[in-house]
Amino acid sequence: MKTIMTALIASLLVGALAPTAAMAEEQCLRPNMVNGWKVINDQTLIVFDRVGRQYNVALAKGCTGLKWPLRLGFNSGLPGDFGLTCITRNDFVTVPANGGYVTQRCLINSVQPVGVPMPGTAALNGTH
Repeated sequence: MKTIMTALIASLLVGALAPTAAMAEEQCLRPNMVNGWKVINDQTLIVFDRVGRQYNVALAKGCTGLKWPLRLGFNSGLPGDFGLTCITRNDFVTVPANGGYVTQRCLINSVQPVGVPMPGTAALNGTH
């Protein structure tokens, strides 16, 4: 009887931890989920995903003219991942040539979630 109770408690604990791990994995910004962004300055972007979550993306110094591009590319650094890998430190934001600027690859210093998703904001946040 003691063995059955131990097995039952262990299975409950594993079941309780599995959703937490899955939720933590889902809380990352993936290239295939980017829905828009807002440029704060040449080192800071607020990026919106398709489900309304926001992420603060900090860039290394050296990129210029981020206020004007109509497109940005988010590269996770792994070829062939089809945009499924989380964007993290040392990945890149690609800024196409625009208005006299050359194409830039901006190094990402960090990606941090900002707050919680707001209902109905996924469609509103696609500013770009």
